[in-house]
Amino acid sequence: MVGKELIRLTFDEFAMQLRTVFDVMAKERNPVLVEREGALYRLAPEAGATPQDVWAGYDPQRVRQALRRSAGALADVDPTALLKDIHAQRQQAERSRPA
Repeated sequence: MVGKELIRLTFDEFAMQLRTVFDVMAKERNPVLVEREGALYRLAPEAGATPQDVWAGYDPQRVRQALRRSAGALADVDPTALLKDIHAQRQQAERSRPA
């Protein structure tokens, strides 16, 4: 790592600048050192890893076929009851998430 300066942050600095830290790591491909409660952690980009292309292998014809096959899947479902269940599930998720 000759010529590359390691970024060293306290945990609080790291937590407050999370997005920026990851953007810099992605751009410069340098690791970051994070110190927390006396321990030092090294965070580095995975060698050779590139972001996954979510559209790789996308086939609009297959999507249309899948939509046709799923048509009518909810025909016997009471829409009012379904919406009530969805809203109840969302309330549970909100209570279980940390602030």
